[in-house]
Amino acid sequence: MHPTIESTEEPGWLGSLRKRLEESEKQLTGEGNKVSRPKIQGIPAYMAEKVEFHRYYRPQIISLGQFHRRELETRQGELYKKAWAAMYIKHANLKFEDLFTELYEEDRLSSMRKEFYNHSRPYYDRDVIETFTVDGCCVLELLEKSDLSVDPEQELKISMDKLVRVHQDLLILDNQIPFESLRILCQDHERLQKCLCNFLQVHGIQTVPKLPRKKTQNEEVKVAVDGDDDEDPVHLLDYLRKALLMRDQHTFYKAINHKKMKRGSLHLRKYRIGTIRELKAAGIRVTKDSHNNSVYPSFKDGMLQLPELIVDGSTPHIFFNLVAFEMCPDFRNNFEVSSFLVFMSSLIDQPEDVKELRMAGIIINELANDKEVADLFNKMDTILVPETELFAHVRDQIHSHFESKRGRIRMLSWMGEASNTFFRSPWTIIALLAATLGLVLTFIQTWFAIHPKAS
Repeated sequence: MHPTIESTEEPGWLGSLRKRLEESEKQLTGEGNKVSRPKIQGIPAYMAEKVEFHRYYRPQIISLGQFHRRELETRQGELYKKAWAAMYIKHANLKFEDLFTELYEEDRLSSMRKEFYNHSRPYYDRDVIETFTVDGCCVLELLEKSDLSVDPEQELKISMDKLVRVHQDLLILDNQIPFESLRILCQDHERLQKCLCNFLQVHGIQTVPKLPRKKTQNEEVKVAVDGDDDEDPVHLLDYLRKALLMRDQHTFYKAINHKKMKRGSLHLRKYRIGTIRELKAAGIRVTKDSHNNSVYPSFKDGMLQLPELIVDGSTPHIFFNLVAFEMCPDFRNNFEVSSFLVFMSSLIDQPEDVKELRMAGIIINELANDKEVADLFNKMDTILVPETELFAHVRDQIHSHFESKRGRIRMLSWMGEASNTFFRSPWTIIALLAATLGLVLTFIQTWFAIHPKAS
């Protein structure tokens, strides 16, 4: 028999369910959600579970923060971390008592744990202070000694191959520490800015976002939105992303003539734009945009302009972790980096496409060959993102240009398929020549059989 509710009192379990639902609504829409700051959290499961991506999401030498806190304690990386922290404390004339007092008195410890980590682990305050102090001083010493005028092997006592891996560890999303901890440990604004400049230059990024002035304790925190110039980054990976997106977005929105675009399908998708060879067949010129230091492409009068892109061993670490960062549920963003990678993966299909971009000065290839670059972007083709306004506008412009050159594109597509089928190796070329010769001989034999010579 089904129960009937005759009284005004609700069952205990139903009241508990109602309270849980209401609490979730408050967390999502209420007072607790006014400040939108992305937290340091784990890689999204649907990305981390891909076996081919594992090496881009796991620290190799240095473990930072609270996610990989105990994974590398027995390795040599722990020695580097503590030794570099001691070096920085000595060079910066810091005192342990002053650091601990500042953390406790300003209540920054609990604030950083609450604001920057999307979990609650039972760490004692002493452990958290040690983590922030050691990890922060280690990072500052590493970045300070990564200046081009300094010999890092001599100063940091580490081989160059390990040093490269340490810098890759600083790119991993859940191997970050709060930027505020670097603020506390480096009181010199110019010194901190120089460390961040070194961090970007190591990864081939020349544009350096200026740090805002240090906020006072009682100053209101603004909602973080892309393009804000007065917001501290959340961590180093966030700072790197800001550097890649420095170009004024209003320049691109003006090209759309301020027309409100219709929202596209909410389905995740890949953008099919066409390879570099298809663009050339349609009469589209691809050139380097020397004034563009960000990831935004532009298209005008049959010319596609792309920013310069250095591709080396750290490139997949940068892009895969930036994609994971943009996919975090508490990060308000427009998927700019993810959209750029989808855009580039459509342009690049074969090593010949990489060669075209390299000859145009767009890609600087520091890998072994063009095939490695093509394989990298083909691997990134698994990224699916919602349609974004800026990239959709460029894509639509290119497709409109394609429509006027459809016949030529079909011819190139046919030639490309023929090339891949018959000229992919010396053996296929020999087989094609043999088949052609056989057809010619058969034709000649048939001709003379039908038209024998008069005797």
